[in-house]
Amino acid sequence: MTRRSQQAITIRSDRARDDLRVLTRDGSSQVHVVEQALALLRAQVEPRRDEAGERRERVYAALSRLAAIGGPGMAEFDAAEYDEFGDPR
Repeated sequence: MTRRSQQAITIRSDRARDDLRVLTRDGSSQVHVVEQALALLRAQVEPRRDEAGERRERVYAALSRLAAIGGPGMAEFDAAEYDEFGDPR
């Protein structure tokens, strides 16, 4: 892809512009610096997905323990709590 066909990087703050200037002082391209920063951000997000998976597993384990306890199903509960017209007993 030629340089002219690439979309320009827009910097919206003076601080970001100055940081990018410092990071590109060694000859690195601005695109390379931005791609590295985005890769680091993605790497930081990955553990959150693992935490969500672990949390989901704990919830499913708790639900399976509740299901093992047993008790009346919805049909039995409805028969005990409501009459044939659907009114509470």
